[in-house]
Amino acid sequence: MSGTGRSVRVGLTGGFGCGKSTVGAVFAGLGAKVVDADRLARDLLLPGTSFYDAVVREFGDGILDPGGRIDRRRLAAEVFRDPARRAALEKIVHPPVLAALREELSSGPPVRVAEVPLLYEAGAEGLFDLVVAVLAEPGRVADRVAAERLMSPAEIRARLESQIAPEEKARRADYVVCNNDSPEATRLQVERIYRELIRKIQPGGWQ
Repeated sequence: MSGTGRSVRVGLTGGFGCGKSTVGAVFAGLGAKVVDADRLARDLLLPGTSFYDAVVREFGDGILDPGGRIDRRRLAAEVFRDPARRAALEKIVHPPVLAALREELSSGPPVRVAEVPLLYEAGAEGLFDLVVAVLAEPGRVADRVAAERLMSPAEIRARLESQIAPEEKARRADYVVCNNDSPEATRLQVERIYRELIRKIQPGGWQ
């Protein structure tokens, strides 16, 4: 891959519950622009948008909360138990999210990071100059998700089984952050990667 000589577009991905947001926060603290694909998707699915209307037509009023907003947990229950339903949602949501990411990554500081959980699943590698994957042991992932998101073991298993294996994501990535130990250990890995990215965008840095 090759950069522009002035900036680098980084895709940040990894398995469900591995700690991508933690890594993204470290990048942001170092001065990178960090964009969250999930946040963009939530904005696209607010009432009044064409994408909201398309999702409600596809999945019905049962996915709405009392205020008429899409309840992400109800929607997840629909799509993570049926690959065909998941594909239908992705067909609606992925194209506009990728377009929004492309726009967000077109400006900002030299290092621009997009947190994209389904980066490989969505075929989004072409948006980025390189990819950073976050890897964590399955036991740590399950404990973290259960504690932070109040999800049942069955819900966690369905999410994990719907994604490309974390080890495969790590194999395909340019950099890997192992998020198994202390926050300090994770931060040091991200700092090292950030320094390398800064070197790459200097004249002659990309080979």
